[in-house]
Amino acid sequence: MPARFFRFAPLAVMALSSLAYSQHGFKPLPKLVVQAKYVLVTTYQGYNLASPNVMPDDREAVVAVQNAIKKWGKYELAYKPEDADLILLVRKRRIVATQPQMRLGKSSPTPLEVSGAALVNARDARDMLAMFEAQKGLDGRALWRNFVSGGLDAPDVQLVQQLQKAVEEAAKVPQRNRSTS
Repeated sequence: MPARFFRFAPLAVMALSSLAYSQHGFKPLPKLVVQAKYVLVTTYQGYNLASPNVMPDDREAVVAVQNAIKKWGKYELAYKPEDADLILLVRKRRIVATQPQMRLGKSSPTPLEVSGAALVNARDARDMLAMFEAQKGLDGRALWRNFVSGGLDAPDVQLVQQLQKAVEEAAKVPQRNRSTS
């Protein structure tokens, strides 16, 4: 009997801890998310929406998220990473998308080099919104992330509504129970 108990005790501890976690309802976001003032909305291809590398759907999603952030009023928009406390990364749903590109240059001994390329992007078929700490950039751990089909569609922008709910819930948690990362 004791050997069997010790063999299953770790499983019981894990089950009880996961039950306690699920009863809490959410993992609180770090206090930075509650205290932050400035947020940059960007894409995987960068924050410069005039860049030809930014997919048109992602460009529209950035504008929709920026408008939803303004309407919410919790954060002010930053337009450069160095001015932001948080980064919101958007990615509009797509299965496969391409953007043709042409590059001209003189990088070889031949008089002129002309090459063609197509940027191919294959991803999840759902919209994605993720939040990162600006100091760590997109290479850091996401503080919050969710995927919803049509979640970046204006005017509702469901993913921003979900983020808003998570931030408001985190604001209710006493500060001493949360870390900064």
